[in-house]
This record gives sequence, structure tokens and C-alpha cells, in this order.
Amino acid sequence: MRGHRAIASKSRTKSADAASKSRTKSADAASKSRTKSADAASIVVGLWCVLACAACKEDKPQGAPPPPPPPAASARAGSCASGGGKIADKVSAPFFPQKTGDFCLDPNGGDKSFGDQATLPLDQICDLFDGECEIYKGFNVRRVVEARYVDGKGTPATIDIYLSKFATSEAAYGMFTKRVVGENDPAGEDTPKPTEGGGVAALGLGNAYLWRGAYLAEITYNDEAAAEPAIKAAGERLLPPLVKEIGDKLPGETTPPAAVALLPKEGLVPLGVRYVTKDLLGVDGVGGGAFGYYKQGDDRFRVATLVRADGDQAKDVLASLAKVAGSAREKNIGDGAVRFMHKESDGAPSEWIFARAGKNVIGIGGESRVMRTGMTAEETAKVTLSKDEKIEKLKKILPAP
Repeated sequence: MRGHRAIASKSRTKSADAASKSRTKSADAASKSRTKSADAASIVVGLWCVLACAACKEDKPQGAPPPPPPPAASARAGSCASGGGKIADKVSAPFFPQKTGDFCLDPNGGDKSFGDQATLPLDQICDLFDGECEIYKGFNVRRVVEARYVDGKGTPATIDIYLSKFATSEAAYGMFTKRVVGENDPAGEDTPKPTEGGGVAALGLGNAYLWRGAYLAEITYNDEAAAEPAIKAAGERLLPPLVKEIGDKLPGETTPPAAVALLPKEGLVPLGVRYVTKDLLGVDGVGGGAFGYYKQGDDRFRVATLVRADGDQAKDVLASLAKVAGSAREKNIGDGAVRFMHKESDGAPSEWIFARAGKNVIGIGGESRVMRTGMTAEETAKVTLSKDEKIEKLKKILPAP
């Protein structure tokens, strides 16, 4: 409609210019010019009205609003009567059960594969992981498969799965812990809880995560018409059996990386583990390792573990930690120890003490997530360990020579 208004405006402008020039001529010529201009404007306005009315008929439904569009064929009742669809990707097809409860693989297909031995390039996973594809690439993801289960009862609910394969089991486990814990406090009420499946699995609000070998499965129950309590209940009912079945079908080891095995079990928060493949604590030259999140009474603390090929490499790790600004060597702890203060993003700094025992390096530090800038010494003492308490626990954790 703006285009028609512009045409009329230009026509009137040209008409006005013609009329102005014709004032020096006879009145009859000016009159004829204005008459032609008016006729042209009338034609344009009339045309605009016709088009506008036609648009109105298309845009505005008559009477009551039209019914919602019919559900997709995959969401109709009886969609799973023939057993459901099949995964087109031959590499990952054996990992997906055809049916789970009342749900089945979408009979219309629609699964997509990206990366190695896949139909689509890996870079297109950025369409799946909005704004996070670089994180997956940072963990060296090699291929991703997207699959969907539909409800055989005909509801619009779906179960959507992203199955990612990484270059190594350690990388896949690291991405699993980032998804489950990330930058959050694993002791929080909204943190996913353990569920059975694969090497380790977690169940959240309408979603689940599963790790085994080089694979990470992210499974989500979706129903836009359902409220949060209904999604939570449906997730708790539908997802655990699917997680377990996929976990049984996936290949690869179920034992976490060696650094995770070093973490003491006493006081460890459920699923309270982060595994990083790059420099722990962001200290150059340290390399990857594990964090354990602990809660004992009111005390909160972390344990960090790094496993190297031999004692010399472990010495290099300790030497890198000793380069942290303000660090100091500690005596009579393992095969050497170092103490320093570490600050995470905008949190309060916390004290860490690392010691070496053979090819292992283990540290213990305050939990920054319960600390804040400006806390008094008394407030800090209530939620974290003192230096002497850290040393005492560290000596107990260190493996015997």
C-alpha cells in the first residue's frame, strides 16, 4: 500500500509542476493539465483501493477465526501402529530403539546427520546448537545426529534427541559434565539428578543427558501446550527408560577418565563433577583434569585431580601452578606442594593447595559459588575450610607412594 501512495504522490507532484509552468500560458491549457492530472490521480487511487480491498479479503478471515492447522501426519493417532519410522543414518541407526512407551521414531523420517560419514557438513550443527556450536567444536565433536520420536496417541508432544560423537571418550565426558554442571552449583535444587544409563546419566526438568564412550546424548521432551509440572511429570515417566535403552546400545567404555576416579567419594555432591580437557583453573601449561564438588556439613570445597603419564610430567604441572602470581611453596605435603589464591570471573578469590604424589597432582580449594566479595573472616570460615583443614584433607586424599 505504501507503493500505491508513492505513485499517487509522484503523480500529484508532476501535476503541480506542470500547472506551475502553464500559468504563463493560457487558462485553457492550465485547466486541461489539471484535468489530466486529476484523472491520473483518480486512476491511481482507484487502483490502490482495488488492491487494498483484495488484500483485506486475503488477510482478514470472515466470521469466526479459522481452526488451527491440522496436526502433522507424524502426530496423528495411530502413527506408531506400524512400528514407527527408521533412522536413515546407517552409522547411528542401531543406537535408537524404534519405539519407547507410546512414542516411536517419526514415520515421516526427518532425522539429520552432520559431520563424519554424514549427509550434511559439520558446520551446520550451528543451526541445532544456537550460539553454542563453537563449544562443541572446542570439545572436538566429529558427528551429530538429530532424531525425533512422536506420540502414537496423536498429541503434539515429541521426544527430540541430539546424539554427538566426539574424537575421544574424555572429550565426550567433558561435554557431558559441562551440560550437567556447567557454571552452576551442582548442589542446587535445579541441578539434574542421577538416572540409570550408559556410563553416567542425568535427568533434569523434561530433559536428560547420557554419556558413554565417545558419545553424548541430549534427550528432551517437548510439548508447547503443557505447563511445567506436566512436562516434569512426563519427563520423569518417559525419559529414564529411553536413556537406559540407548545407553545399553551405545558402544564404548563406561568408566570415567582416570582423573575422575581419583576424586574421593565421601561428601561428593551427586553428579558434582566437571572434567575439562584444557588447562585446569585456566593456568597455562597445566592441562586437563577433573573437579569434584563437595559438601560436608556447612563446609563447601572442591577437589581437583590431574593424572599424567609419569612423575616428570606431574612435576611440570606443579611447576606451572607455582608460576601463579602470589603462589608459595608448602613443605611436608606429598612430593611437593604449592599454595595460591584463585579467582573465578567476578566471584570472590579462594585459596587452593596442590600437591604431587608420583604421577598424580591433587588440589583442594574453597567453593567460590558460596563465597562473595566482602565476606568477613568469620563468614568465610562458616562455609569453607581453613588452610590447616585443607592440608589435613589433602594428605588423606593423596595416593600412597
